[in-house]
Amino acid sequence: MPLTINLKPRERLIVNGVVIENSGQIAKILIHNNAALLREKDIITEEQATTPARRIYFAIQCEYLFPGKDDLFLPIIYRFLTEFELAAPSASGAVQEIRTFVESGQHYRALKAAKLLIAREQEILNDVANEGVSKGS
Repeated sequence: MPLTINLKPRERLIVNGVVIENSGQIAKILIHNNAALLREKDIITEEQATTPARRIYFAIQCEYLFPGKDDLFLPIIYRFLTEFELAAPSASGAVQEIRTFVESGQHYRALKAAKLLIAREQEILNDVANEGVSKGS
């Protein structure tokens, strides 16, 4: 059964490293075989990879969209995961889940888990900021 994607006007999609943009009205695209694809809303640019969790997501995204570059991306992914886990031990379970998905080649699932890690990171940052405000009061 093909994957159906509806693209809004000007919305972009990356399929196997190729950027596709809908230049007209709403477009319905059917994908009939396996492909590495990400919708624009799920893409993080290098410039947006400004936090440790976002860098993890970006590195996994590169591994996912540009297969065959394991020698380049996997060491970076594992280094970022290790650094994150050391800095935020409370996120160890999430980091291990991402590592397991990456090791088994399930990069899309790793990206979904990394999105949750980004949310967890934001919670941690908010807690730190709130503690600073409370102490300053």
